[in-house]
Amino acid sequence: MERALEKIRPHTASSLPHQKTPANLLVALESTFKEQKTDLSPTAYFAALCTTLDGTSPDQTEVLHAELYLLALVAPFVPTPVIHAQLDTLLSLTAPLFPSLNPHAPALRSQLSLYHTIFRSLDRSHLDTQGIRQTFASVLQLCVDHRPKVRKKAADVVKDVLATPPAPLSRHPYAERVAGWVKVALSDASAGPFSASKPIKSTQPIGPDTAIYITTFLRPVVSNLPPAVRHLISIAHIA
Repeated sequence: MERALEKIRPHTASSLPHQKTPANLLVALESTFKEQKTDLSPTAYFAALCTTLDGTSPDQTEVLHAELYLLALVAPFVPTPVIHAQLDTLLSLTAPLFPSLNPHAPALRSQLSLYHTIFRSLDRSHLDTQGIRQTFASVLQLCVDHRPKVRKKAADVVKDVLATPPAPLSRHPYAERVAGWVKVALSDASAGPFSASKPIKSTQPIGPDTAIYITTFLRPVVSNLPPAVRHLISIAHIA
């Protein structure tokens, strides 16, 4: 973690807001830690960033994006019990941000990186909670985003979630949901904008590109989907 943070601190004088704002925020947090004689642990950064995020107004866009960037950076180093203890707080602070972050690809990628860590830390008992299920659905829709980096980040999250089911399960409980989403998404993409089927909930237009995105998404995840969905391989010509 420190190696990543030390690359951020020198940018306090940068002319680029996406570099300057995280650097200033990081330096301010560490100054507070020093005054309070707080150890510079991942948990301390994590707690401070959650507190700061809670006090940030939605119209403070640059600050909000910097907080998400730093949260995504430190989250992988935070002990799993801490993530679990703060799960409700994390969901309440970050899950509602998906719509407002959509126009801002870098911040959206930070959000996805944060949830990459969150999802991989979850126990079986967490997966049926409404907030987790809704957030996973938001990530899934971004797997057909028109922006390559956002699309890849979202697909990586889903791929790793499916590849690491909570013990003692051999298949992740969300595999059926992903399979169902793929079926509907491919059907809509094939039918075009005049499809009579229920469309996938996405801010992206449905069309040939969407089909390509889905088939690309399927390659690394299909082995973790239910056997019934394997016929999609032949339909999508990805075998």
